[in-house]
Amino acid sequence: MAYPSCQHAKQSRKQKTRRLTSGAGAILGAFFAHGVHAADQWAISANDGHTTTNAAGKMVTAATIVPDSLSLIRFERGVPVLGKTLVLPVSVEGPPTTAWIAPASNWAIVTAGSHAGAHAGDPVIEDDVVSVVAIDHAVPHLVQTVHAGSGASQVSVSPDQKWVLVGNRKSGTVSVFAVANRQLHPVQTLNMGADSNPASVLFLPDGQNAVVVLRGPHQLALLHRVGEGFEVQEQRLDLGQAPNTMDITTSGLIAVGDQDPAHPAVHLARLESGTLNLLGTIPVASGPEPLRFSPDGRYLAVGAVNNSNRDASRHGSLTLYRVDGSSLTPVASENVGRWPQGIMFSPDGRTLLVQNTTDKTMTVLKWDGIRLHPTGTLAMTSGPAAAATSW
Repeated sequence: MAYPSCQHAKQSRKQKTRRLTSGAGAILGAFFAHGVHAADQWAISANDGHTTTNAAGKMVTAATIVPDSLSLIRFERGVPVLGKTLVLPVSVEGPPTTAWIAPASNWAIVTAGSHAGAHAGDPVIEDDVVSVVAIDHAVPHLVQTVHAGSGASQVSVSPDQKWVLVGNRKSGTVSVFAVANRQLHPVQTLNMGADSNPASVLFLPDGQNAVVVLRGPHQLALLHRVGEGFEVQEQRLDLGQAPNTMDITTSGLIAVGDQDPAHPAVHLARLESGTLNLLGTIPVASGPEPLRFSPDGRYLAVGAVNNSNRDASRHGSLTLYRVDGSSLTPVASENVGRWPQGIMFSPDGRTLLVQNTTDKTMTVLKWDGIRLHPTGTLAMTSGPAAAATSW
């Protein structure tokens, strides 16, 4: 692939991403009509090529910029294989959940909450880009670019694929889009409050409710579908001191990683009879930014950044927990690379991929039911920053 120059990569993301192909409608019309076979199931890695961290751990513009991108990944007999890559805006800012892929592996959405500053070492510049991607015959194509709010973060799509929510960390809002023919149409902007920092947002399995992690006031908020939009409910559930990444099982169990330096933890919660209830809080290793349930919901993988985003001598780790009702039991742990971010399970749950943003790699771990076994790494051209699977 021929990459644009560094100077070109520093251009405003809004200018770059408005250059859409005239064949977008034809590409969207080519989506698969029915379910997919295992060989057609894809995962995606969103890769940030413009961000690094300084000695204080602040995100700044990298000295050498390469294009942000989206990479397809599939598992062949449990072995991860890289597919095609598409250049589009991506950001490592926020939780590593800024990407989504449809269960049919035929379209995807990626947000970008920042782009590069003018010079190396400059702070990255907040952005609001949302990219819609068609995946046709294992080739991703950019088909639409829309804009959410400043600091666009996690993207979530309703189970019926009719609604899209994007949490906007810097603007304190959640953007609501309606979906028609896999095109996004702005419907609402929900105000979550000044300095609320909506880092994560996810639909619950019923598709009528969604939950939002508000990092500012350390709370979990509830959204409810009403007519042709959503309403913010009054109830707020207090969650530690620095809630960030969130995942939800198909049964509705909610896990939220808390990055409080003094008390890193995972909070388990559930919506019961219209009320958000805290089920338990489990201490975990430092910097639990990566967090993902296994496909069957029996395990929760929790990564630990462990200051590896600012200290080159440190490394991250991953701990696998067995989900026991409202508690978590650690069953295995293994070291990974520097600044771990997104986590992927293979469809059978026996292989895990952990993104290492600083190292520009992904650690491959095999799970045999007793131990995690490192089996190598996948090399990436830029820092893998967010992950999603179609299963």
